[in-house]
Amino acid sequence: MKKISVIIPMYNVAEYISKCIDSVYNQDLDEEDFELVIIDDASPDESLTIAQEITKKRSNVVIVSQENKGLGGARNTGIHYSSGAYLLFLDSDDWLLPNTLKDLVDLMSRDNLDILEFAAQGVNPQGKIIYHIKNNSDLYLSGYAYYNNVRYMNSACNKLYKRTFLLKEELFFLEKIYIEDFEFNTRCLATAKRIKATDKLISQFLQSDNSITRNADASKKEKMISDIILVIKKTDYLYKNQSDNNEKKVFYLERLNFLVATLFYQLIKNKASYNEMIELKLRLKADAIYYVNHKIFDVKKNILRITILHNLWLYKIIALFFK
Repeated sequence: MKKISVIIPMYNVAEYISKCIDSVYNQDLDEEDFELVIIDDASPDESLTIAQEITKKRSNVVIVSQENKGLGGARNTGIHYSSGAYLLFLDSDDWLLPNTLKDLVDLMSRDNLDILEFAAQGVNPQGKIIYHIKNNSDLYLSGYAYYNNVRYMNSACNKLYKRTFLLKEELFFLEKIYIEDFEFNTRCLATAKRIKATDKLISQFLQSDNSITRNADASKKEKMISDIILVIKKTDYLYKNQSDNNEKKVFYLERLNFLVATLFYQLIKNKASYNEMIELKLRLKADAIYYVNHKIFDVKKNILRITILHNLWLYKIIALFFK
């Protein structure tokens, strides 16, 4: 069995895929100890041709082409085609730093972890580091306790997952939605029994203008909003069906309040009208999912919760500046 499988979903990334793949092979593991699993998600450009050319002399690469299923669907395919003990999801416009995987695998194996979080940096197209997120922790025997005390990234790409853990618990991504990482990790954290964080810097994430949070496409922004509401409902279901345990309650309430704040934050960024904000609030309240009474670990989202979401009339004043 391979020690680790690096899963790369690939769609319309011809200008990035070479750097991404090269970074996987610039590691301190022997080729027989890891595998690269590339999922061609019906990419319309030359990504597949480039990936095949780069890896044609490699013995440890699996390339699977499929009909388009989105990022989550491509990752799910990668999980099924992987054979490594541990799985690392690497987006095709991101890259691994040199000689970093061996220590990560050794730490994961030594402590028999379900999930190991590691440090990462965000980098803009000019190569400037715009954020560096890291943390460190001892072993936690509960994902709930870990989250309530450590609080790392919501990304699936700064984590190493035990493959048997994901398969046993049937943990797969929702397909063709935004914020699939948040939804996926909510279920992972609710199930994990052995989890910790390391401050080892492993990856750099490209922060491009094509990100949904920076893209001006109205249809994408509308889908983002509908997807957040979907994830709120799914998280609410988990919350209302969990046992009466304060550790779990804190976990779910923080996640739900974060989602609601994120939803309204998207509307504010989209310069929604005051009436649109009121309509959304009434919609969420009618479904009993207007979660605004629990502290959010993210400081900016928590300020939004305390101010605007408890006093929506304030937005009427803010909205005047949009005109």
